[in-house]
Amino acid sequence: MPGRLIARSGPHAGAAYLLGPSETTLGRGEDNDVVIDSGHVSRHHARVRWDGERYAVEDLGSKNGTLLNGRRIEAPEPLKPGDAIEISGISLAFEVVEETLTYLAAPPPVPADAALRVDTVTAEVHARGEPVAVTAKEYLALAYLYGQAGALVTKEALADAVWPEYKGDVSDYNIEQLISRLRRKIEETPERPRHLLTVRGLGYRLVP
Repeated sequence: MPGRLIARSGPHAGAAYLLGPSETTLGRGEDNDVVIDSGHVSRHHARVRWDGERYAVEDLGSKNGTLLNGRRIEAPEPLKPGDAIEISGISLAFEVVEETLTYLAAPPPVPADAALRVDTVTAEVHARGEPVAVTAKEYLALAYLYGQAGALVTKEALADAVWPEYKGDVSDYNIEQLISRLRRKIEETPERPRHLLTVRGLGYRLVP
């Protein structure tokens, strides 16, 4: 079952972060899946990885370290429900998600020979027949766009789906950077995208 982190302290207390199919990064940098805006947090501070059987948390050589249940970790440590990850005084609780997001289950399956395939059951992405490693935020964006079956998705709707913890307070820059990273991963020629299309002034469409 998928996992998530719940912020128990800090400016976004109560926010929920769905963990990605492979790894979820945490840090001060905008390219992280979970952005922690604090000068005491390293740019790339820690990550949570899924190995197919369990989640584990790992410090990424941060200056101030990562704590698990009050103890500083020196190597990857497995997680169990209720564990608390602490990064520079900000606590995040690990939970197992019992329910599945409805928009991930609704769309019909994409044919196996499609140039771009987003499997919302296994949370896997394939482009040109090859698996593509995506972050949690990148996967949420692809899954949401795929769920719209080629229809237009506004920037506002995409921000709500990918960053629900920010309640719409997401800059165009963050959205455009996410789209740019996805194009570099799924498009054969990112400068001339065939799948992740921009509808100028309105939003985006995903065409598998």
